Amino acid sequence: MAIYRINGGLKLSGEVTPTPNKNEVLPAVVAALLTDEQVTLHNVPKTSDVRGMLKIIKKLGGKVSYTNGGNTVKVNSSTIQDGELDLELTKKMKAGVMFMAPLLLRFKKAFMPIPGGCKLGTRPLDAFVNGMEMLGARYEPSEKGFFLHGDTLKANSIWPWFPSVTGTENLIMLATGIKGRIEIFNAAAEPHVQQLCKMLVSMGANIEGIGSNKLIIEGGHELKGTEWTIASDHLDIIEYIASAAVTESELRINNAIPEHTSLIRQAFEIVGVKTFYEGTTLVVPEKQSLKIKKTIKGDIYDIKAFFWPMFPPDAIHSLIVTALKSEGKMIFHNSFYEYGFFFAEELAKMKGNVVMADPHRLITFGPTNFRAGPIDAPNIIAATKGLFVAALAAPGETILHDRTDQLMRRYPNLVDIYNSVGAQIEKI
Repeated sequence: MAIYRINGGLKLSGEVTPTPNKNEVLPAVVAALLTDEQVTLHNVPKTSDVRGMLKIIKKLGGKVSYTNGGNTVKVNSSTIQDGELDLELTKKMKAGVMFMAPLLLRFKKAFMPIPGGCKLGTRPLDAFVNGMEMLGARYEPSEKGFFLHGDTLKANSIWPWFPSVTGTENLIMLATGIKGRIEIFNAAAEPHVQQLCKMLVSMGANIEGIGSNKLIIEGGHELKGTEWTIASDHLDIIEYIASAAVTESELRINNAIPEHTSLIRQAFEIVGVKTFYEGTTLVVPEKQSLKIKKTIKGDIYDIKAFFWPMFPPDAIHSLIVTALKSEGKMIFHNSFYEYGFFFAEELAKMKGNVVMADPHRLITFGPTNFRAGPIDAPNIIAATKGLFVAALAAPGETILHDRTDQLMRRYPNLVDIYNSVGAQIEKI
């Protein structure tokens, strides 16, 4: 359990650099199993999820070493001899399912315990398993998880019913090892999916359509080692914009990749937050007049968290907090997860004027003057970060009880970074 003491209501000022993209580094770690040559990853965040994935590789028999103060990780998978994932390690994180693709290619059989991760809802694995079955894998349930068999893998043109990010990443890795032309329609196209594709291309894979929802992969090429640098996390950029807006502060966000922020910036403009670029630095001006726009017909805006390039479901919480500081009403709709908006109860403790219409919809009424006090973090990273942003805007001392230490799963240097720009935060 972690406890954060946040002295809110303070102005922020200065420069920040987004955390490396956790959702990019996790599949990048797994992709190292697609070759027996060394894979070197730079700009690796020291998060608990990343360390957990590396522990899985070591448990399988692979070799992991660290340089550059732990920010560079070298993985050698040539010594892996087992295709059965560790039950205790894997059940802590949903990303563990991505090990199935390389293990299936290596051993023609792999065992997967039922994984854990954020408590967002049921999070079914059907899209993940069904996609692999479309490429010839055979599914076999077991008491503690399931087996996949890869002795009949074949190239195919497939159309998964749901553009799952993890499912798409797993299919891409599996396709690189299957001889022939594979077409994946309805593919996820999030920045971290694009980065995985580019990394695999640097290893010798042949992938077309990167960034679109149709990928064409000519599989069966032997992959080699590579050096790869993890990009900035666009989710962290969203939360820095929100942090600056709710504290009426100016922040300069370095390494904010412009093509990853276009529709994100448009969403913030609807709640009255303007930003601009200086090179690759995104600037949030101070003391903005936060007022929510209405549609051309005068209706309330309905912001929907949706597949990329729409607003990411994993950061909608910080936009909600920003809307609560803005004058006007807004509807937020997240059809992805049935538990994702339950942090509304904690916002209400802080005097947030928010109504939960149903598990998938919230209505905000602003402006809110957040009140400091004790709050409890849900078992969801993004919702916990949203509460953290709200605490920055609440004058006085907020005690955030993060019972499962969610923030460390994505933001290992959170306290130091925010304190460097004027916040007063202590992790107990």
